[in-house]
Amino acid sequence: MKKILLTFAAFFMVVQSTMALSPMAENAMAAQTATMAANNTQEKYKWEFWWSAGVDLATNYMWRGFDQSYRGGNGNMVDPSFQPGISFGYGKFYIELWGNASLLSDYKEFDMFLGFEHKNLTITLYDVFCGVGSEFNTKFFDGDKHSLTATIDYTFFDRLNIHWATTFIHSADFITKGKRAGKRAFSSYFEVAYTQPFGNLMDMTLRAGASPWTGPFWCPSRVGDEFDWDNPAEGFNVTNLSVTLSHEFERGDLCFPVELSYIYNPTSKYHYAVFKAGFNF
Repeated sequence: MKKILLTFAAFFMVVQSTMALSPMAENAMAAQTATMAANNTQEKYKWEFWWSAGVDLATNYMWRGFDQSYRGGNGNMVDPSFQPGISFGYGKFYIELWGNASLLSDYKEFDMFLGFEHKNLTITLYDVFCGVGSEFNTKFFDGDKHSLTATIDYTFFDRLNIHWATTFIHSADFITKGKRAGKRAFSSYFEVAYTQPFGNLMDMTLRAGASPWTGPFWCPSRVGDEFDWDNPAEGFNVTNLSVTLSHEFERGDLCFPVELSYIYNPTSKYHYAVFKAGFNF
């Protein structure tokens, strides 16, 4: 625990020293599945209908510092993922549909977002339907395959983003040990992200994310070289320390975002290098 706290403290020292380098600039969203709606409504908020769509191809689907293909413990650290999405909005409110299809592990996911954005504040409620292989090929309205999570993001100085997410409904989100065994765990995730632009060249984003308490839904323990998803890591656990370099190329109404990330998960002790590229309009 002391090593984790020292690592967390060192990260914040880096953030504080970086904040003094230059004037404040564009907004940085911290959520691992950031909505395309933010890029389209950040500055206008007109009460009119709008829409956007896009697709990304990533070398791996990472979420909160964990490899969602479940292949991290098998020595295969690369699992290309195809990730399309589409958003529909009216003013500050939007609905987004987002999907992931991992090409090697057969992990699939379909998410539905309901969001509200006002100035520096973003609030979302989203449902996740996911599974590996035959687990995903079940009836969509099977409640055991869904989870419902609420998130809140707030951005300070157009650079520093605070993200909180709590799961309210999931078939596995129950405490398994101790006096509170059998009660809802309300698995949660807290993240701080800071973005430093370097002119028109690129943006650099530093992130630190953690599970604030035992969260059976998403934070597994590690046994040998495997993730043990049936036994959650107990207590406070830092799961996501990362640095991302990103740039957006524009051509007419098309935008081509490209990013390269280094991710370290202190809980699983895995390192990842992830490249992502795509387009949206």
